[in-house]
Amino acid sequence: MAYFVIKCKDTAFVLDAKGGGKEGHPVITYDRTNAENQVWYDDITTGTIRLKEGNLCMAIKNNALVVEKYKEGNPDQQWKRHEKYIRNRLDNNKVIDILEDKKDKGAKVGAYTFHGKGNQCFEFIFVGGEAPVTGASTQEGGPRKLFYIVSEMNGRVLDVSGGKKEAGAKVVVYDKHTPAANNQLWYLDTYGYIRSALNEMTFSNLKAGEYLRTQVATGDPRNQWTFHGRKVGSRAGECLDIKGEDSDNGAEVCSFEYKDQKNQHWIQQYV
Repeated sequence: MAYFVIKCKDTAFVLDAKGGGKEGHPVITYDRTNAENQVWYDDITTGTIRLKEGNLCMAIKNNALVVEKYKEGNPDQQWKRHEKYIRNRLDNNKVIDILEDKKDKGAKVGAYTFHGKGNQCFEFIFVGGEAPVTGASTQEGGPRKLFYIVSEMNGRVLDVSGGKKEAGAKVVVYDKHTPAANNQLWYLDTYGYIRSALNEMTFSNLKAGEYLRTQVATGDPRNQWTFHGRKVGSRAGECLDIKGEDSDNGAEVCSFEYKDQKNQHWIQQYV
């Protein structure tokens, strides 16, 4: 786990959970002290940015950035570091913003439409934990090792149908695109779980046998997938399965009990 402080580009101040960082407290700009209410980390399993201590994450409430306990399904808590910005995972055009471009200590922080000016730019300064490694596949916001998930049955690859970035897109198998396309490329997040290079989502269903759809990572065992040899398995104990051994382009993919069958075997092929 890498811990960091978040420095505002236009000033020497950092993002600080006011008053020591308690439930519902606002986040403001303040002198850097590296105190616990200024140190953050990426919680990839829930899609949040959290304080190192206190089990609280960033959230927008009445357009103010606050810290509060995680609530599954709350889009106002879904934030990610992306280059020098903090973007909402469900609305890429919404970013964290020093409101009204204030440059004094104690300035209010909230969310605003992306424009890329200095009051929306931040520097993420490593202060402890596991140091980020340039080029590591697990480093969010940095270079990733992308790969195809190739079916041993027919050589087709796992594909987000139609290249749809919104949650709910079907996951299918399809002929490999040339040149490579992000809806067929995947990477491993900080915790070793599979994510789409298209939208950073994972995939899930409600029960075994149902086809899989893209979904924001929530920490649910049904959407936490990784490689186990030739098998791609979930923490729910199921495996990635081409439904009905369908060999056609666009065949649906589901989760199912592992039976060591050809439609359940996959190869991790790096680009």
